[in-house]
Amino acid sequence: MRNYSFLLLILVCLLSACSYRTPNSAFIGASSTKTGLYNDWPVYYNSKGFQESKLIKWGSVKWVDTLNLTKEEKEAERKAQSATMNKVIVDNNPDDISVKYTPGGIFITPLQLYFDETEVANIHWQEFLHYIKRDSSAAFYQSMLPDSTVIKLNERDYHRYEELGYGRRGGAGRNYSVIGGDTILREMSEQMPVDSIYFRHPEYLYYPIVGVSYEQAVAYCQWRSKVVTEFINSFPKREQKVKVTYRLPTEQEWEIIASAGVDKDKFPWSTATGAVKYKVNPKAAAFIAKKIVEPKPVAQIKQDLKETEVHDLFINVKRPLPYFLQFRTPAYVYGGWPNDYGAYHVQGNVAEMVAEKGIAKGGSWKDELSNSKITDRQLYTTPSDKVGFRCVCQAELIK
Repeated sequence: MRNYSFLLLILVCLLSACSYRTPNSAFIGASSTKTGLYNDWPVYYNSKGFQESKLIKWGSVKWVDTLNLTKEEKEAERKAQSATMNKVIVDNNPDDISVKYTPGGIFITPLQLYFDETEVANIHWQEFLHYIKRDSSAAFYQSMLPDSTVIKLNERDYHRYEELGYGRRGGAGRNYSVIGGDTILREMSEQMPVDSIYFRHPEYLYYPIVGVSYEQAVAYCQWRSKVVTEFINSFPKREQKVKVTYRLPTEQEWEIIASAGVDKDKFPWSTATGAVKYKVNPKAAAFIAKKIVEPKPVAQIKQDLKETEVHDLFINVKRPLPYFLQFRTPAYVYGGWPNDYGAYHVQGNVAEMVAEKGIAKGGSWKDELSNSKITDRQLYTTPSDKVGFRCVCQAELIK
């Protein structure tokens, strides 16, 4: 077990939080984090809602030393951390690759491919459905709809289009408090006055897509390959054409990325080992009240958030949590701490499909920590509330 407090603090700054503002359900960003396409399709989000990225009070975070090392052992550990950090910096700043950008991808030098920074989220699946509905047959569109029954939201978490203010089209900064001002919103309100579906809920846009099959995930990879290839080749200054291919990682590739340079047998959760303490933002009380399993008054939740320091793991797996963190869904895809390559929730949150059909890796929000080691497999046969996916990408110049 290793204490990576120093390493993780620097990684968070270098690879994620300090480098850009992570999108969330109240700030979706101007462009898709999976295709690079502008978010100008009818995506609805609660532009005045709570931003999931602010759930944890980051200034309250304390890494817990669970190792009780001697002075000499701590010095050896510090040197090992520095060596790992240097390797990660080199791996993520390659000079010899021909294609230096793919949307949402982190370059993994040992494998010479890109790996999605996050799991594919609901907003990405909505984007996919929007374009295939426009460009493909009705039968194909219907075959790509996820199983929306795998997650059941609280009734208090249902959203009502006529009551909430929603923004439309990312980056436009628009908010609708009166539904009569927008034709599409009015139609949606008439057809679906109350919506209980997790994958299209405006407050779960950046939560992992679940309820999809292996075949649907493969179809998404094929579609993404086509649109991203077209997108990158549309750059005005691009002198040479590029072919981009997205696919599911093999089990071996996934384990290499999850290990992030450490011995997976000696460190079965890579650097996501140990414990952390933090406080939850009291401003999230109303947001939390809709989503927790057991109903509680907002005032009580707010008071408990102020008084409670959470003792937690680095991985979103099944574990004891205070009532105000017991949700009915997996977590925000940018939540928590990235691994040493800068990828979020490689272990935990949702088990991730790999190229070998029927096998998922990493464990999930419903799996015990002991069953979520890098080498463990989570087997599946049908769409599930605990299985999702992310892609790897190979990019090559077209000669």
